[in-house]
Amino acid sequence: TDLSKYPNGVTLKNTNDNMYFYFESEGIRKDNNYVQEDKSLQVRRTYFTRNGDKITKPIFSLNQLVVVRLEVSTLSGLAYEVSNVVMTDMLPAGFEIENPRLVEDREMTWIKDAATPDYFDIRDDRINYFIDVDNTTKYYYYLARAVTKGSFVQGPASADAMYNANLHSYWGGGKVVIN
Repeated sequence: TDLSKYPNGVTLKNTNDNMYFYFESEGIRKDNNYVQEDKSLQVRRTYFTRNGDKITKPIFSLNQLVVVRLEVSTLSGLAYEVSNVVMTDMLPAGFEIENPRLVEDREMTWIKDAATPDYFDIRDDRINYFIDVDNTTKYYYYLARAVTKGSFVQGPASADAMYNANLHSYWGGGKVVIN
């Protein structure tokens, strides 16, 4: 339900003793309003063409194959490795991930610094990398394809220490356009 239709909130009235209620909301706000911050971790997203040229404006062509690079490290001053970090990249609605388990390897010899995650999980709207992070910058790559024309909200890339909420990074939201 769209709760913006209820500016004064929602009231529930119990008519017997058997009422249970649970509500959870998750997603990217339509206005893409979020706190962009680095707290001991730093994550950044960069788009490239399949030939390795950096894409500087978030404007893509329909059916374009995009190489997405996520880079992550601890901020200077943190003297220890952060274990059990989940790094998540939420895709804009007009993109689909090219699942490396289902497509053959593409020859992109310009990628020479790719790190290997402990585990990764691909969903319809995101990719999750499960990693350990230290003070060296590590790069993770995946392929996405622009599949739907339009203007879409791009959520931030995030890195969260699963067992310490004080260690996180949220960075790089905005809009993308697919022509």
